[in-house]
Amino acid sequence: MTNEEMNAKKQKLASKGRYDINDLLMIMKLLRAPGGCPWDRIQTHKSIRNDMLEEAYEAADAIDSDDPVHLREELGDVLLQVVFHAAISEDEDGFCFDDVVSDICAKLVLRHPHVFGEIKVDGVENVLTNWDAIKQQSHGNETLFEALDDVSRTLPSLMRAAKLSRKSEKAGELVEIPGLDRYDDIPEDELEYEIGEDLFSAAAAARRRGIEPEQALYSACERFIKAKKPE
Repeated sequence: MTNEEMNAKKQKLASKGRYDINDLLMIMKLLRAPGGCPWDRIQTHKSIRNDMLEEAYEAADAIDSDDPVHLREELGDVLLQVVFHAAISEDEDGFCFDDVVSDICAKLVLRHPHVFGEIKVDGVENVLTNWDAIKQQSHGNETLFEALDDVSRTLPSLMRAAKLSRKSEKAGELVEIPGLDRYDDIPEDELEYEIGEDLFSAAAAARRRGIEPEQALYSACERFIKAKKPE
């Protein structure tokens, strides 16, 4: 793109009142082009890694607040991170934004054969069962250990623990966890409260003894995975 072409695009973008995804892609291209923004030009996947996490949490906060105006803004910030990472990759002769879009479209079509194919389903549970089966096929015949080991270690440890136990339970291999049965007799409408209190107490007890609760649970997750490793 010549300087004249870039200047023309800048002027056109600056005068618009409403934008679309193509405009966002062009803005990012101009920001990272020679003569663009010095900060944007030097960013890498790793340098903006935490920005992706922060924007995702802020979007989640907007959802929890039931604030559509805030959510609209935060979803834009999340989308910016996707476009940013795609632009960085494209500049390094890697994948581009269209590749990201194509991959997720292909995945959605593949995992919804009841919509895009001839498969018949009977309710949500059937859909989820099919989804897991197709996902398993696409990953090959991975063992439970491999499936657990693939769960992102960057997840908050509490979220990761729930995901690990869910995957194990689906495989029929949830190991015996001490104290788990004590929640069986708690009424449904009191269960969230009781579990929340226990989690808070555990975090407070850890702090009191100089233990980082996030790290303690991270280590427990690692032990859980290791217990599933084939001999």
